[in-house]
Amino acid sequence: MVSLEELKVHYEWSREDEENLRSLAPNVSNWADEFIESFYDYLEKFEDLEDYIPGGETRERHREEVKKWFVEVFSQPYDENYLRKVQRIGEVHFRIGLPPHYVQASMSFVRTFLYEKLTGELGCTTQRDRVMKSVGKALDLNLDIILNSHRDEELKAYLSVGKLQNFLIQNVQKGLWFLDLFIVVSLFVVGAFLIAWVLYEFFLVIVGDLPLERGGLSILGSILIIYAISELLAHEIKHIRSGVISLKVFVGVALAALIRKILIVSLTPEKVHELLSLGGVIISLGVVYWLIHKVEGQAEKN
Repeated sequence: MVSLEELKVHYEWSREDEENLRSLAPNVSNWADEFIESFYDYLEKFEDLEDYIPGGETRERHREEVKKWFVEVFSQPYDENYLRKVQRIGEVHFRIGLPPHYVQASMSFVRTFLYEKLTGELGCTTQRDRVMKSVGKALDLNLDIILNSHRDEELKAYLSVGKLQNFLIQNVQKGLWFLDLFIVVSLFVVGAFLIAWVLYEFFLVIVGDLPLERGGLSILGSILIIYAISELLAHEIKHIRSGVISLKVFVGVALAALIRKILIVSLTPEKVHELLSLGGVIISLGVVYWLIHKVEGQAEKN
């Protein structure tokens, strides 16, 4: 945040400005009660005032704080202690969720109130204009500090949330990496088991424990499953590398499993109803596979 001395340079703050403010301090003290009543009449125009400044003790405390600030603008030295006091105003505004717009609008009211009071005291004179110029600098400086403090609090909140988000994202990504690794290893192990099963079926057919017709269809169905798993494994590796995986791979695995089931059931003529049911399911899956393939093909072209 910009220091108070830098702000004074930016606003061309001078000893004359300080003297002008100090000369007004007694008048401002006398105007304080009238100011706070007028200020609250002005605040009542905001329909959501109750959301930020509830009635009762909170509102009374706010009235006293605003009245105190109004007097201190003219009576307090503009040093680091004053800077911290005004900064706390911005911090409080951030905590209650007060939009900066309301602060800017309220400061405009304060400016108008003081302009009317000075006009009543000094008339339309060069002295009034000179004093009002110093008053304008003081109000602008206060507004600058309050809004900067509000923005600093917003930035702190954003950075704290950002750190938490980054922490969560990083740890979730690590978890997903281990999950992907587990899926790849599991698919590889399942594939190895199926290869061992196919070799076992070959052995059963060779030694005559499994009829050739049933054994051949069973082996063919198992090979289809192995093929589907290899496709799923290849796409999972592709997913790890590029983050993209096709839904049709999963449909393909289901199709391979159903085809294997149909091959085995077809050897039992009395299971014709089950065979027809499986045929209907496989047709449905085939349509789903074709639709996914068509949609993904169009997406790749676009």
